[in-house]
Amino acid sequence: MTSGFEQYLPLLLLCCMLPMLMRGGGGQQSEGMSTEMDIWFTGYTSQEAYDTTVKATDELREKAVAEAKAKKSRIPFRRPRTNRYTIDQTIPPHLHKISDRDTGPLQFEFSDAEGGGTQVKATFTPRTKAFIQGLKAQMPTRKLLIPTATLCPTCGKQRQPEWQTCPYCGSKYS
Repeated sequence: MTSGFEQYLPLLLLCCMLPMLMRGGGGQQSEGMSTEMDIWFTGYTSQEAYDTTVKATDELREKAVAEAKAKKSRIPFRRPRTNRYTIDQTIPPHLHKISDRDTGPLQFEFSDAEGGGTQVKATFTPRTKAFIQGLKAQMPTRKLLIPTATLCPTCGKQRQPEWQTCPYCGSKYS
């Protein structure tokens, strides 16, 4: 035999969870705000890559604020949002993390790459993908620093000069 409270428990839970479901799970991200990741190598040092990214995100913020001011609001006497792309965390020259209520989070991690240059890891939402692609195109790519003479001509793996046969694919060197 169940008490009166137990039969209303599912309804009570639904009422409590409904606002979270309507907001998209209760977090900052709403529907369609899944994150993506892109990693690329650049010839910049970590500091140069960090500075370029900070400058580009500042320009993104200024552009978003200008667009918000230029856009007419449907609600009379409503002020445009000027707090776009707020900085969540920054650790020069290794981390720059910003977020926006409309487009979601943007995070950049910078680490020195072996042989020079920097690895840039960007985590972003689909709404900011074009910005990431533009930033990636703005940075010079890092050239492969391994001379091609030390690579196996058959499989492309790195080999030692004293090797007569490739240990990976078995091809003989002349």
